[in-house]
Formats: sequence, structure tokens, C-alpha cells
Amino acid sequence: MDKLDSLVAAVRKIATERPKVSYTHESCYYDSKEASDGSVGCLIGQGLAAINWEDIYDKDRESGIGELLGELHYNSLNDPRVRWCERVQMAQDDGRNWAKSISFADQQGWGESNG
Repeated sequence: MDKLDSLVAAVRKIATERPKVSYTHESCYYDSKEASDGSVGCLIGQGLAAINWEDIYDKDRESGIGELLGELHYNSLNDPRVRWCERVQMAQDDGRNWAKSISFADQQGWGESNG
């Protein structure tokens, strides 16, 4: 299992444990701003922290998870895990709770890109 597999598993675990949590800020902050349950960071950010992978993002810059993973040579065009993470982040940023964000990403599938 590589780090990206670990991230997907951590995000799923967090959303399963706290399905009704939402993160209602205009943009995703991986390690700041509170979620609705008082925890800090967006769903992806909490997943990154859970696997000790917080060092992939620059705290002074806003970046989507696809961009961050792209800098580590994970490619959203040929790695469905990157697309899944992007969809989770997009759903959360659109106001869905964490369970619905996972459901949205899962419904999009691991196959062809929707873009």
C-alpha cells in the first residue's frame, strides 16, 4: 500500500466515523479552520494528518489535492485515486457532509474521468 492508498483509506475512515461533519469554508484549508464538529481542517487535510503526510502542502498557498498530488508525480489523468480525492474535496467544498462527499466520489467511479 503506497501513501495515496493510505490517504484514501484514512479519508474513508474519518468520514465513516464522523459522517455528518461538514466543512463550510469558501475554500479548503488542510490544517486550519474548524469543521462543524470543532475539529481542525477539511476532510482531505485530516486524512493527510492521519497518515503523517502533512508535509506535501505549503501552508502559505491554496492548492487542490489534485495539484498537490500532481507535484508528487501522481497524475489525475491516469490514477483514479487522485480523481477520487479531487471529487471528495469538490463535494465537501460544495457543502456536502463527509458521508455524502464520499458517496459522491464513489458514485463517480474509479474509471473514466468526468472532465
